[in-house]
Amino acid sequence: MAAVGTGMSRYLSLPFSALVGVCYARVMNGRQAVNPINPFVPGRGHLPPYLAGREAEQERLLDLLAYLRIGRGAPRDAVLSGPRGNGKTTLLRWFRREIEASGEDIDVAWLTPGAVPDLDGLATSLAPPARFASLRPDTLSLAAGIGRLGWELGGRSQSLTSLLTARCARRALVLILDEAHTLESEVGRALLNASQEVSAEAPFLLVMAGTPGLQPHLNTLSATFWSRAEKLGIGRLDEASAAQALVRPLAEQVPAIAFNEGALAHVVEESQRYPYFLQLWGAALWAAARARAATRIDGSLVADAASEFGRQRTAYYEDRREELERQELLGIAAVVAGAFGGGRATLHSSELNAVIAKALPGEGSTAEVLDCRDRLAMLGYVWKPPDAEAVWQPGIPSLMTYIAGHGR
Repeated sequence: MAAVGTGMSRYLSLPFSALVGVCYARVMNGRQAVNPINPFVPGRGHLPPYLAGREAEQERLLDLLAYLRIGRGAPRDAVLSGPRGNGKTTLLRWFRREIEASGEDIDVAWLTPGAVPDLDGLATSLAPPARFASLRPDTLSLAAGIGRLGWELGGRSQSLTSLLTARCARRALVLILDEAHTLESEVGRALLNASQEVSAEAPFLLVMAGTPGLQPHLNTLSATFWSRAEKLGIGRLDEASAAQALVRPLAEQVPAIAFNEGALAHVVEESQRYPYFLQLWGAALWAAARARAATRIDGSLVADAASEFGRQRTAYYEDRREELERQELLGIAAVVAGAFGGGRATLHSSELNAVIAKALPGEGSTAEVLDCRDRLAMLGYVWKPPDAEAVWQPGIPSLMTYIAGHGR
């Protein structure tokens, strides 16, 4: 008993509520492990406990993958665009997991532009010489780097196409390129051209994702055929999907945690249906429920979680405000926020251009207005979904409210 007493003594000085929390965390009941972790994952594009509201986008990606499953190249690339925090990276991770879990003979390469600064790096990443050296075309040579071999293309983009075609003929490949709006022009041009040619001969699919600045960037690469890609706009969720993103993970806890209807409606409204904020809310609510050993979320528990959510939301908004300030866009962003005031959800392109023009010295030239609009879009402050007809909307409405109050 002495040993037990020594082991328990560090808990005896705890307040009763904290001791209940310790015991609650250590209960094992069927599906729940010892010391459960928070199921919500705000921050780094990790797969959430429930991926809500992306069924249509998932189906369209799987439709393209179906061509590779029968040994053909996809008929078009996929381009995902939308403001940060809406779940583009999350959707890409889901797609990669689906492919890898299928057990099919399809490889997945996940790259970011920083990992492929030139053609040699791109070729080496997509067809590692240690695995595909036997496919070497006569035009290519191998260079010994630090601890590895790499391809030397000599700047010849056609060599990339030849190598990638041979590589995909041996084994199908899906290339997922995140943060594609930062892609270096030479590499981007070569990749788009290679994708068009390779997919006509071998099972290959290119999937790119980036901010709303991705599409203007692709337009600069002299590869106009990209506009025939499968364009997926990744914006905020609808109300029902936003609610499910919170309800389902909490209902799967042991014991299950349920919402009062009014509490759920309040949280969904406060989240702006923005996926990052939904994960922040979920994490805060789970922690508050765990601290109380509660199984129902009511107004009182929402109030407990609101301070933590509010703290993290303000920190996020301050990062965005400073980003606008560094790019000398803060004043213009505040004027744009005013134009979206009064609950207005959208502005036509001509209206948004006029608002920006009035905020510029001398009302600005057309080129200056469009440059400001593109830069605001690159930051996700405003955006136009690919299927919207010249209609712009806020990236996060409540961010505009914040900027209107702190940005002038």
